[in-house]
Amino acid sequence: MKRIIVDVTQLAHWQGKITGIPRVMDELARRFKDYPGAEVVYASWVKDQGEFYEIDFEATIVKREGIVYRAVGADGSGRKAVASAVPARSSARHLAKRVAKKGLRVAGRIHSGIAHRLEERAKRLGMHGRQKITFQDGDVFFIPWGEWWDPAFTDRLVLANKSGAKLVQIIHDVATTVWPQFFEQVAVSPTTYNSRIVPIADLVLCVSRNTKKELTGWLNQEKLHVPRMEVFRLGDDVRASKPRKPDDEAFMAAGLKGKDYLLCVGTIEAKKNHALFYYVYKMAAQRGIELPKIAIVGRRGWGTENIYDMMTKDPEVKDKFVFLHDISDEELVWLFDNCLFTVLPSFHEGWGIPIAESLGRGIPCLSSNTSSMVEIAEGIVEHFSPTSAEECLAAIQRMLEPKHYKAAVARVKKYQPTSWDDSFKQVRAYVEEIL
Repeated sequence: MKRIIVDVTQLAHWQGKITGIPRVMDELARRFKDYPGAEVVYASWVKDQGEFYEIDFEATIVKREGIVYRAVGADGSGRKAVASAVPARSSARHLAKRVAKKGLRVAGRIHSGIAHRLEERAKRLGMHGRQKITFQDGDVFFIPWGEWWDPAFTDRLVLANKSGAKLVQIIHDVATTVWPQFFEQVAVSPTTYNSRIVPIADLVLCVSRNTKKELTGWLNQEKLHVPRMEVFRLGDDVRASKPRKPDDEAFMAAGLKGKDYLLCVGTIEAKKNHALFYYVYKMAAQRGIELPKIAIVGRRGWGTENIYDMMTKDPEVKDKFVFLHDISDEELVWLFDNCLFTVLPSFHEGWGIPIAESLGRGIPCLSSNTSSMVEIAEGIVEHFSPTSAEECLAAIQRMLEPKHYKAAVARVKKYQPTSWDDSFKQVRAYVEEIL
């Protein structure tokens, strides 16, 4: 039987609500679980070991019990203890770990070489009994993101490929090559990872036509091999048992009741261009134009301290911005269903899930006219330049006009939603072609 190994490293370690790329990983990983005709193994990268280890999917991903590794030789129901747990204090292995750690502290004061060997021994003992992934010829290794910041992770993928494993890499965007000014400069970047893994992949799955176009252009520019690349469409249905009105302190203080606010969903970072809202609302205030409050949903990312301070401290407009950083899926669905319309002012998106999710809930959307955002729903979404506060303000004002709003709602009804089941069917069809 063929084997499909699904990398869920980032998902297993993710803290907080699952949004953005982790949401994509989660939705696809759950559907691989019942893949017919192949053995499916879930793997997590253990940096200290420089290896992938099998995890118990149900305990780790579904129930979120922590990272639960599978035991060596375990059957379908077998599993190992939570990674952070330790065996009973009477066990020989626990005693050995204590000895190793004590020796490490002592050796560190005597000779660095001895300390290093003891440290390596302690790490090996820490994963003793867990099932390591040994890549075999014909394995399909599905990588929905990748620990691109860890060179050892990349090295291991290269070795897996040399062992005959087929690499399937999802590329969500290549924004770091298009908008490098919006990202923290680090020693190892996604560009470095892509230059090594994408050319040797058996299949690259891009989340939009624009992403495929940009990736192909970059590979050609760098004179790197262009592998087989296919485009699949992400799902836009949000998994939620029942919509629930947020009880977030900021939401309550804003006094929002429904149909009295705009909505923007996405990590608060420079690329997402939340700064445009500041200039739009500032311009409106100076012109005596009254705009609804806007709920901004997303965790705080990198490089937004200054604009965040401007938006939350400027007495003229600060009460217009309602920042919600820790919203559940149930609350997000309520926010979608009860907003007037959504706005996404990003400079660049690999896809633009919030646009599709908005339309999937029957809510009109305004978005930037760049990258993949124009291909999500042509003729349904209205666009503006992400560099123009004038255009964005004009688009918001038009949407607030009853006649225009009614026409926008009618257009949204023509939108054909994509379920995550549909999205997975596309991925499955491509994977089966290389199995």
